[in-house]
Amino acid sequence: MNIALLAHNAEQAQQHLRECHLCEHHCGNDRTNGVRGKCHALDEVRVFRHRVEWGEEPELVPSHLFYTSGCDLRCKFCIAEENAFNPKLGTLLTPEFLKTSIAWGRTQGAKNLQWVGGEPTIHLPGILEVMKEIDDLPDIVWKSDFFSSTAALDLLDGVAKYYVADFKFGNNQCATSVAGVPHYVETVSRNLKHVLERGILIVRHLLLPGHFDCCYRPIVDWIAKQMPEVRFSLRDGYLPKWQAKHHPALHGYITKKDAEMARKLAEAKGLRLV
Repeated sequence: MNIALLAHNAEQAQQHLRECHLCEHHCGNDRTNGVRGKCHALDEVRVFRHRVEWGEEPELVPSHLFYTSGCDLRCKFCIAEENAFNPKLGTLLTPEFLKTSIAWGRTQGAKNLQWVGGEPTIHLPGILEVMKEIDDLPDIVWKSDFFSSTAALDLLDGVAKYYVADFKFGNNQCATSVAGVPHYVETVSRNLKHVLERGILIVRHLLLPGHFDCCYRPIVDWIAKQMPEVRFSLRDGYLPKWQAKHHPALHGYITKKDAEMARKLAEAKGLRLV
């Protein structure tokens, strides 16, 4: 890790605390003055859980995941539930906390540090500020919903070795009704292209019940046309958490038949499944 670059990017990121444009909501709020935007985050970062995980993509495991609280999306099925949306929950991220946690993770065999959420991009200034104080950082994995601004992604250039992008919805209508965000497809597809040559990109998709033709199929088609060599991680472990019980299509599970059909489509399109 280039510490000088990390320090420079951390300094540049501070402007977003005073006028925030880290995600595509572009609230422009002064978070240092207590003004909350769509994500409700202010100028501190909290970690509601950290653990070493063996269920990630093969090239990442074992990965030390740090879950930050707060998010710029409002997915009705979010498995993290309240933790994903309340940035006040969890342990305050400090250099001492991160150093101690990294040391523990290494005793468990972790080979990288993965920032997840919620959504870590809304906390980029604080995360960079703390990481610049760590001399021996592991490889950084940035796991994101990719509803970020390109300005935020530029701050990760040279910092993140891996990008894990959750491509959740294949059309804007589903993104608006399920996650509460506009112009989703244009934003995520733009951002995937933006980082394609800047690190190792893994595009992840969680199959949603009732969203095969409207979401999964368009995503597969887009990847096959725009970036066929990208690593594609298909997930079939959907659980109807958070508010999913209030939405009939989401209050269900992915069957073995659904998962097999999805895998066959990805293979037929020539996607590089991991």
